[in-house]
Amino acid sequence: MGNDQRGFPRSLVELTVKTRIADKWVDSKVLDLSVEGISLEVPQPLQAGELSTIELEHSEWMKKNQVQAEVLRCDSNPDETEPRVFHVVARLIEPNDDYLMGALNLVHGDGPKQDRREKGFGKRVDGR
Repeated sequence: MGNDQRGFPRSLVELTVKTRIADKWVDSKVLDLSVEGISLEVPQPLQAGELSTIELEHSEWMKKNQVQAEVLRCDSNPDETEPRVFHVVARLIEPNDDYLMGALNLVHGDGPKQDRREKGFGKRVDGR
């Protein structure tokens, strides 16, 4: 696996959201998110490059919100012959301020978080 090239840390979360797939809203599960991207489990496959709307419900850390996303990749467990869950990684398209504030609160505030980047990511050689 290559180096993590994300510009922002991701926060591991467990949020149930609705994802618009083929003109239909389906329940999905957020695995992690950042201010620029999101990782989801969805009940049907999406194509790379496909655009989708994700509706986040109000929670302790996020206001109810809708964001647009572009699918970067979608895969399933290769051991399943008839997969029922697909893992989607998507880039958010111009997320609004309410989403950005909620995501920043999750990543840097008191919300559940875990920065999965390497420990020295973004730091100079001298550690600063």
